[in-house]
Amino acid sequence: MGTEYERLRVQIQRGESTVMREYGTTNPAEFFAVATETFFGKPQEMQQILPELYDELKWYYRQDPAQWTRDIRLK
Repeated sequence: MGTEYERLRVQIQRGESTVMREYGTTNPAEFFAVATETFFGKPQEMQQILPELYDELKWYYRQDPAQWTRDIRLK
């Protein structure tokens, strides 16, 4: 989490686009909140762009929201 937090801060400072909202750079607690929001709100994008963070949140929440949307499309 700490590595991804710092990476997001650098990306925002450079003006790069990110899958996560800028508010996540406010502090580590807000980073966790924004990461959670992205995990559930944009799971496939997060899984593709930030696979290690996605896997960490998948373990933490014991959920795989990217799979939910894949399952819906298959039906």
